[in-house]
Amino acid sequence: MAKTTAIATSAVAPVSIDTITGFASLDAARETLFDLGSETLSAERLMAQGKNALDVLDANLFDIVKGLNYVEFMKVREFHVAGAVDKLDSVDAAQKRWERQINRVVSGFSFTRPKSENPDAKRKAEAKAKEIEKLAAITDDELADLKDGLLRKGDNKSLTEAKKINAELTRRNADALDAQKAELKAIVEKINARVKELVKQGDDDAMNTLTRAVLALG
Repeated sequence: MAKTTAIATSAVAPVSIDTITGFASLDAARETLFDLGSETLSAERLMAQGKNALDVLDANLFDIVKGLNYVEFMKVREFHVAGAVDKLDSVDAAQKRWERQINRVVSGFSFTRPKSENPDAKRKAEAKAKEIEKLAAITDDELADLKDGLLRKGDNKSLTEAKKINAELTRRNADALDAQKAELKAIVEKINARVKELVKQGDDDAMNTLTRAVLALG
C-alpha cells in the first residue's frame, strides 16, 4: 500500500474573505504577503548567520590579543581598523567597530586590555585607580547626591570634582552592564543546550517541556 504524505499549506485556519483592506484583491494580498513572509524568513536567517559569524570572529580576535603587550595590542587595533577602512568604511566608524568588538571580547572572554608602559599613561592610570579607590566606599545614590551638590556650586573646582564623580558612576554602570551580559549569555547557553537535548529526545515529555517553556517565555 503506497504511503501518502499530507502537506500543510497553512498553520492558521482559513477564513473566507473577499480581500484585505489596502489591497485591490485577495490575490494581490496573497502575493505581497507571501513575499513578505519569505523575505522575513531569509532576513532572520541572515541575522542568525551574522550573529554566529560575529561569535566566531570575536573568538578569533580573543585568540590573537590574549597575552599581548600594549604595543602589540595597539598594532592589532591599527590593522583591524585599516581592514575596515580598506572596505570604504570611515576611520571613525572603523574605530568604533573595533571598540564594540574588543568590548565583547572583554565581557565574553574575561579579557583584560594591556596597559601602556608610557610613564605619562601609567601616571594617569595610577591616578584613576586612586580616584576609584577613594570613592569605592560611597554608594551610587550618595555619589549622585554629591555630584548634584557640586554642580549647584558651579565653581571650577566643584565642576572638576563633579566630572570625576560622573566618570566613576559611568564606570560602575558599565561594569554592572557587562556582568549582566555575561550572566545572560551563560543562561542562554544553558537554555540552548537543554533545548538541543529535548529535541534529540523527541518524545511527548520533551514536547511538553518545550511547549511549557515557550508559553512561559510568552
